[in-house]
Amino acid sequence: MAALDRLVAEGAFATRSDALRAGLARLLRERRERDIEDAYRRGYEAHPPEAWVAGVGLAGLAAFHRAEGGDPL
Repeated sequence: MAALDRLVAEGAFATRSDALRAGLARLLRERRERDIEDAYRRGYEAHPPEAWVAGVGLAGLAAFHRAEGGDPL
């Protein structure tokens, strides 16, 4: 409670409830992202992409990087 009160006193949140809602929202978002990552991993493990797919993706990223003015990868 002291930590929550400090955050409210410092102006990070208007109320304890706001702080708790923000924390819960973050936990739920992180859980959802982890679930999505797990689903992708399971999908790629069950159906790995062919080698040429990775090459096309890497070439596309390198072209985008160059177009944005970055150094060659």
